[in-house]
Amino acid sequence: MTVKPLQDGLKRLKQRALDGATAGLETGAGRAEAAMKGTTAHGDDTGATRAGYSARVVGNGRTGASEHASSVAAAEALNPGKTASASVSVEGIGVILDSPTTYLEYLEKERAGQHAVLALTPETEALGLAAGAADGSRKALS
Repeated sequence: MTVKPLQDGLKRLKQRALDGATAGLETGAGRAEAAMKGTTAHGDDTGATRAGYSARVVGNGRTGASEHASSVAAAEALNPGKTASASVSVEGIGVILDSPTTYLEYLEKERAGQHAVLALTPETEALGLAAGAADGSRKALS
């Protein structure tokens, strides 16, 4: 008897779970991004940081590159020359929260203080993202 069919079945099952979790994270990332873009925590001189906020799912075949490019373009349009870009590698799946402005660290630390956006968003959104991933996997496997 060969174990190949069993191994193939387990691979398919794992992929269905990952696909479901990814779909659940997409929903949660949309909520997190909306919350970040809706904040006025650190003022709004140009609107570039808020326009550039992004919560994008990466992993399981998603690079987040097009979402990141849109984020950079939105911020650059409002504050030219004040954006930066970097690439990341993620094992498994996850959500990246950021804004491409070069002065984001200043806004988070100096102007926002306890009202920081990126520093607090994971805290407020983490349970929703985890629940979305778990629910998505559960639905995909049922």
